[in-house]
Amino acid sequence: MNKDLIKSLFFAVLTAAVIAIFYQYVDRPVSEAAHTLRNTAWHELAKLLSLCANSIFFKVILAAGFLLGTFDGLKKGLTHRSKSILYICTTVAAAMLIGDVLKDMFGRARPPLFFESGIYGFFPMAGDYLYHSFPSGHTIRIFSSMTALGFILPRLRIPALTLAGIVGIARVLALRHYPSDVLFGAVIGTTAAVCAWKIIYPYGCRTP
Repeated sequence: MNKDLIKSLFFAVLTAAVIAIFYQYVDRPVSEAAHTLRNTAWHELAKLLSLCANSIFFKVILAAGFLLGTFDGLKKGLTHRSKSILYICTTVAAAMLIGDVLKDMFGRARPPLFFESGIYGFFPMAGDYLYHSFPSGHTIRIFSSMTALGFILPRLRIPALTLAGIVGIARVLALRHYPSDVLFGAVIGTTAAVCAWKIIYPYGCRTP
């Protein structure tokens, strides 16, 4: 069996196991702790930080990026700049699409439903925003974009991934997601960036 396939399967099984542990033992206690911070400056700061990965903001940036990358590529050929822009945009768009499909499939109830009605768990194909907690869309967007940016500009990798981690934590503190939602979102975003990188830059990338 191919070594890469074995590694991928091992990573998938490990991720599923960690998520299961979080679901059973971590998600509710952490969310209950975050709930005690409601109406505090920490809660408001968490909601503010979430704006870094706002869906509408990202969709506008992606549209502009695809147009800029395509126009630049048609005008000057597929340069490092146009290829880099299209790589980042393709990565984020693919990750967002995967996340949206999985949200509907799993139908996990968001934390507010737990605190208001005691509803906790998965309700597949529920088709409602309050049942779109898993995986975290904000975390997918920020991790896919920041991981891709880190590949293109390695010197920015640490601050970019630090920002991504902060936004992920903020989603839990803002009571929009459970820790396992954020973990799964981070895995999807990072994996999308890595896979796209291997496809688009099979021999690596040299910055000019």
